[in-house]
Amino acid sequence: MKPTKKVLGAEEFFQTKIKLENELIRLEELERDSKNCITNMVQLSETLIQISQTNESPYFLQRSKRLSIEIHKFQIKNEYKQKEFDSLFHILDKIKSEDKIEFLDSALKNRITRIAQHIVEKKRTPITSQNLKGKLVFICYVLEGVNFLIPKKSYRILRDIPAFKKQLKIGEKSVPLFPGPGFVLMEEGEKKQKNVILMKDSSKKEHGFYFDELKEDWAVSKTSLEGLLEKDSTNGQVLGKIKRKGKLYHLVKI
Repeated sequence: MKPTKKVLGAEEFFQTKIKLENELIRLEELERDSKNCITNMVQLSETLIQISQTNESPYFLQRSKRLSIEIHKFQIKNEYKQKEFDSLFHILDKIKSEDKIEFLDSALKNRITRIAQHIVEKKRTPITSQNLKGKLVFICYVLEGVNFLIPKKSYRILRDIPAFKKQLKIGEKSVPLFPGPGFVLMEEGEKKQKNVILMKDSSKKEHGFYFDELKEDWAVSKTSLEGLLEKDSTNGQVLGKIKRKGKLYHLVKI
């Protein structure tokens, strides 16, 4: 007896259902594998950052951080469109094995710099209370290649603060931060961290100053300062600028 049309239709239906179920199982496995791949990519990008930091290579560190940001976006969006792949491959293409000599160059440069700084520090004459008589003392620091001076007071340093915020919340207090947002233009999604000098003004209110590096303190007489200072009204917190040994220093008030 031949199977009826309904019987044949039922068999086809359930065979098709089994095929669909198999495809679903395959998709589930692919999804699980893709998540594992992305987790591995995140870990590997963090390893690239650590190696770049250990080798003190800003060239590779910048690219590794950019790559890490894009991979995190990839992970958060959970979208695997072609443009996401193109963005990642574009960054990876910029990290060329031919440039590995840069690791050695950076390590050598940093070592030479440290040795030179050590020699300079040995030669420096420490500022003592005797040679400070009648002089104003300023903290000298560098931020993004720009030199700043602030009157020296008792201060403390905060490390790894998100860069260029308008203010910093410490407990219940909001501490204003100089120079604040807009000092450096950053790409979308780019994150930077800086150190902050924290000190109190005459009214005991705290102020924060972003910095990359502290330099040797300045000691100068009030008369000399007035003669050197070129007043600047473009920023309410900057009193003016001083040119010394071919470099500009911006005097910040507190």
